[in-house]
Amino acid sequence: MNNLERFYRTVHGRELLPWERQLAVRVAAALNTTTDDDFVVHLLLLYNATHVISEMHNELVAARDSLSQSNRELVHDLSVEVRRNTRTVYVLLGVVVASVLGSVWIILSLASLSHQYAISEARIAAALQTGERRGASVPQPALTR
Repeated sequence: MNNLERFYRTVHGRELLPWERQLAVRVAAALNTTTDDDFVVHLLLLYNATHVISEMHNELVAARDSLSQSNRELVHDLSVEVRRNTRTVYVLLGVVVASVLGSVWIILSLASLSHQYAISEARIAAALQTGERRGASVPQPALTR
């Protein structure tokens, strides 16, 4: 077992995959050395780290794009809700205004009725007083027996 195989077993807990072994052989051939060289192990470690970082970047880009799409859908849904809720608010404001106007009408009607009642009561009282005065000033016929 060479350094590369030992490294993979220690770090990854597995044997080298065929494509990883082929990559190590190509790197060693390009450097004019063997796959047991520490520099080849470090280059493969760097390649794996770069590969993992690239995969993480791709996953982050996909997550960002998914969030962006979700946010667009959310903004659209919220704008529809706000439009519908705005209409509902306007309708409810109309109902409130109508209720306030109805209440004002009722209050004014009650005040008018109260005023008319007070005037009628005063007229009746004045008429009674006038009637009593007339009755007292008119001589009563003598009672004959």
